[in-house]
Amino acid sequence: MSNQRQEEILNALLDTEIKPQKELYMKRFGVNFSIEALDGKTIHRIREQASYPVKNGKQLDEEKFGALIIEKSCKQPNWSDDKLVNAFGPTPVDVIQKRLLAGEIARLTTEILNLSGFGDEEEQIEEIKN
Repeated sequence: MSNQRQEEILNALLDTEIKPQKELYMKRFGVNFSIEALDGKTIHRIREQASYPVKNGKQLDEEKFGALIIEKSCKQPNWSDDKLVNAFGPTPVDVIQKRLLAGEIARLTTEILNLSGFGDEEEQIEEIKN
């Protein structure tokens, strides 16, 4: 590899956002939600937290998985805000599950996983969930 190519790669690694962010318009609410990419370790912890034991291993609670992904990734809104938790809690996950429709949770989860580098292929998302 040439020194110039090595320098280009090094500069790309140094200059690229560590955690990409994105504004996502939520039509029903008429506002943008601000989401941030998650690292693999965080997604793995969320997957473990959203799994429960079954006879032959573990099963993923996809609704809880999506809500946890949204809770960790969203910079705005702050799902832990006292006003939201007092109205829809007792936890931020409860707030998300009560305030967002199933399709909105799926859309946000997909966008967050895409932003986190998993691409937009449905099977890649399923692979992360499993």
